[in-house]
Amino acid sequence: MPETPNKTLTSMSQDESHDSAGGTPAVSATGTPAARARGLAGWISDVVLATRKKIGAESASASADAPDLVDLLLEGPDALVVVDTERGEIVEASRRFEEWTGLARDDLLDRPILTLFAESEHKVVRTLYEDAGAGGVHVVEIKNTKDQDLSKLIEFTARRSQSGSGGFALLVGRDLGERASSERYLRAERDRLTTFIRAMRDGLVLLTATGEIQYTNPAMETFFEPFALTAICHRWLKAFALDDRSDLQGLTSAYEGKTLTLDSGDGRTFMVTRSFLFETGKPALVMMMVKDVTDQTLIEDQNHQLELELARESKLAEFGMLVAGIAHNLNGPLTGILGTCELLKFKGLETKEIEQVRKQANIMRDLIGNLLHKSRSEAEMEPRDLDLRELLDTEIKFLDANLFFKHQVTKQIEIAEELPTIIGVYSDLSQVFGNILRNAIDAMHQAPVKELFLKCSADQKSIYVEIRDTGVGMSSDVRDKIFDAFFTTKPKRTEAEPGAPVGTGLGLSSTRNILARYGATIDVQSQPGKGATFTVRIPLGRRPDLLPRS
Repeated sequence: MPETPNKTLTSMSQDESHDSAGGTPAVSATGTPAARARGLAGWISDVVLATRKKIGAESASASADAPDLVDLLLEGPDALVVVDTERGEIVEASRRFEEWTGLARDDLLDRPILTLFAESEHKVVRTLYEDAGAGGVHVVEIKNTKDQDLSKLIEFTARRSQSGSGGFALLVGRDLGERASSERYLRAERDRLTTFIRAMRDGLVLLTATGEIQYTNPAMETFFEPFALTAICHRWLKAFALDDRSDLQGLTSAYEGKTLTLDSGDGRTFMVTRSFLFETGKPALVMMMVKDVTDQTLIEDQNHQLELELARESKLAEFGMLVAGIAHNLNGPLTGILGTCELLKFKGLETKEIEQVRKQANIMRDLIGNLLHKSRSEAEMEPRDLDLRELLDTEIKFLDANLFFKHQVTKQIEIAEELPTIIGVYSDLSQVFGNILRNAIDAMHQAPVKELFLKCSADQKSIYVEIRDTGVGMSSDVRDKIFDAFFTTKPKRTEAEPGAPVGTGLGLSSTRNILARYGATIDVQSQPGKGATFTVRIPLGRRPDLLPRS
């Protein structure tokens, strides 16, 4: 039997090849952990075996100094455990293993090693000592018997003894410690980030510098079909490249990101943020975050249009005040003209010409009176009893200023003689019926037959106003949208031909909102090419819900 070596670890590590008791070559201390563990396992297993069995007097004498070496190994930073491969019991254990398990060495010896691990780890641990020497590294969790909360993740390698019929296995374990915690944390963060990216409502796409798609999240896949995404990304990359050349922010945006508002070619608008992902030793990837801002852009355009319309209405209001002032000032000279005509008649100087002057002056007086009446009435902010017959008559007369309506539209008006009054604000109902009448006039702009029919009647509960035209009519799809804000079939003021009707999409929307405050309803019937009929029903005896006024 060869002598058991009596060397220090340092001298062992310096030997490139040294035959131990079982002929296991020593491994340099600078080798890999797995190689070092295998070398130590083969060597110490035979040392322990020779020591515990005390095989032969010569071997016992030769190993007189071995306990010093064994103690040194058993007190090292790695845990050493010798296991009987047949019984699965611990034959020897290092102090580090005692610390991990919370058991003294005497309590560990002859104890089945599986009892120190959770049942879920038994298969791995059994593989360690039964298949020792097969290679590989196994990570298992070991719990402290004194404190179940003190658990550790241990990286084990195993080596089978080459003597004693190979009946022992040496397990070498290393506490992963912070490394394991960091890996668990990183895995959890990676899973959390993956969940976040997949749940995002904004799209994300990773591309190579040549535009090859590497990853898309589910939101991006809902924005675009796969066959269209590649072409869109190429177009967007070109847009960013052009923008990089037009300013000095290209280099900065590589790190901080650059955002452009781009279209997808199908009427949608997206806010796209481009940035780069750099990783050592790998080509840079382009990351684009994509947010659908189609609705937001539409709202912004509508708000801008509304601001322009409000500014225009404000100017029209100022102009209306100016016209009302001029009309009021015209009353003086007009009264003088009519007075002179009456004086000439009293003196017997009345002629056909004077009568014509008086007739035209009376027409002017009615026009000015109607203008002043409408101006004063619309300035009222408080509800009062309103005569709907008078209000509709005023609106019709006021629309005579529209030469197309005055000269080309045939009007048929049927207003009941006795109509009950309704409680309301004059400007509200003036706006309601003014909007409906103007829409009817605009619808007949290109119609071959131009007829307007207005009927007003009442029963014991409501007043009904029906306005019918012979205009172009509308389809059911258009009819379903006419009360939506900013929906219009008319061109914008900047796009319309001279003299053509224009629209903002606010008239019928505001009409329905006003009527809702009165508890009133509005119904529309129309077919393409057959005109449209609007019917308004206003309940009697109901005060409107007033909007707050400053």
